[in-house]
Amino acid sequence: MTQTAIVPCFSTPLGVFISCPTCKAKRLMRLYPETSGTGVALFCRRCKRELVVDIQPGTGPDRVTLREINAAAG
Repeated sequence: MTQTAIVPCFSTPLGVFISCPTCKAKRLMRLYPETSGTGVALFCRRCKRELVVDIQPGTGPDRVTLREINAAAG
């Protein structure tokens, strides 16, 4: 399976967070070095879209890959 896009992550004094690739809203989810998951659903409150991502453990900026974006309902 080819990975479609890398989701932007950014670092703050509070930790590393995932940004929304659609509207660039920050702090969708906080990441720790041991955080991992396949098919994790994230909801952006700003643009009302649901993101499905895969998260690899580690500290690199390319550890979160996008599976799909579901458009807002209604």
